[in-house]
Amino acid sequence: ILALSIEDESILYGDIIRQDFMDTYNNLTLKTIMAFRWVSEFCSNTKYIMKTDSDVFINAGNLLMLLQNVNSSDSFFTGYPLIDNFSYRGFYRKRYISYDEYPFKVYPPYCSGMGYILDGKLALKIYEMMSHVKPIKFEDVYVGICLNILNVNIHILEDTQLFFLYKINFNICKYRHLIAVHGVSSSEMIRFWQDLLTNTSLTCH
Repeated sequence: ILALSIEDESILYGDIIRQDFMDTYNNLTLKTIMAFRWVSEFCSNTKYIMKTDSDVFINAGNLLMLLQNVNSSDSFFTGYPLIDNFSYRGFYRKRYISYDEYPFKVYPPYCSGMGYILDGKLALKIYEMMSHVKPIKFEDVYVGICLNILNVNIHILEDTQLFFLYKINFNICKYRHLIAVHGVSSSEMIRFWQDLLTNTSLTCH
């Protein structure tokens, strides 16, 4: 039933991209490679792209303002930065990575897969690099590995209140200011947007 509804959505709106692999957590890297491939083949002249998750609230207006005001370059890459993250060898399966898959103690700098933004030209370089770098289970780390090989540094934003790795309680002023917050359900997204649109007179300090 789900496959049929996805097919209907694709036919009706033409807004779904599919490839032949199981949509599982351990295949997120394949999904990301697919996205970069799509950008390379069908959207290669775009100025910026953003990769995000389905449970992330995006304030598109603030995202546009950021991109209009940032000192951009063809190596621009930003989001929620994760620096000096250790590769986990414990018993929590979701975070575990084997020595065979990644033999080093520390991951290179990367941005959380909840939402990162990059220059379109850089996306093409990353996709080219992906053909030479063996995928690992964590797609955001994998992109960070490609960035490291390309000698591209993550752009760390001065404002630390734009990207939230974990869900924060809805607050009109906070959500009016931020760009992305992780862990938001689809029903909450609708409600949050309705609240933002109907409370425009509130003054935030």
